[in-house]
Amino acid sequence: MLGFCHLFAGLAFGTLIYNKTKQRSAVLACAIGALLPDLIDKPLGHLILHDSLNAGRIYAHTLLFLIIIMCIGAYYWKNNGKVSILSVGSGAIIHLLLDEIWLSPVTLFWPILGPFSSSDFESYFTTFAMYELTSPSEWMFAVASLYTVMIAYQDRKIFAEAGKAVRKTGMLPQMLLFTAGVTYIFYAVITGSSEYLLIGITAAAGSMALAYAFANEESGNAEGIISKPGDFR
Repeated sequence: MLGFCHLFAGLAFGTLIYNKTKQRSAVLACAIGALLPDLIDKPLGHLILHDSLNAGRIYAHTLLFLIIIMCIGAYYWKNNGKVSILSVGSGAIIHLLLDEIWLSPVTLFWPILGPFSSSDFESYFTTFAMYELTSPSEWMFAVASLYTVMIAYQDRKIFAEAGKAVRKTGMLPQMLLFTAGVTYIFYAVITGSSEYLLIGITAAAGSMALAYAFANEESGNAEGIISKPGDFR
């Protein structure tokens, strides 16, 4: 799965964590976690270990990596009451789900099933950049990610005016995103594409997560996505 899809999934899930914990740091922490496996493995595998592995799904795409993050996060939460590291771990879990990592059991259960498999992928970053720029779904998720950040941080000066503007659109962005998600799902059913299915599920589920947070705010619920600025962490 591509970058902005991972990013939006993390941001959307982060809003749900924020709704339950009232810790806004969960939004960006979950987004970082949703990108973290690739941020670690792509440069490591395709640049540093180019001559030996040249693979982009290695150490940070393993179950061991997730267990380590979640254990650290649980310890930090227990001692400090903060969910930021747990949110990073949650984002990493979402990343692996979108990557369908269970289809690569050697990677998922490393080192139990043996060493990582090497590949002969050349010019990875150039190919990835072109795929990213020409993918309609990535443009959709890029806009959705920006929308989510503007809503979550509309009290910040940088997003103050833009946040007010997007608020005036009401539920329209969520409805459009949900419609796009359903369209991708139907197309996936027709074509049998698991990638389109995951894109559709991410868009539809993400739109519902944002709609839930938006509705809570509008109703004055204390668990809404926007609280008093002094409550933000």
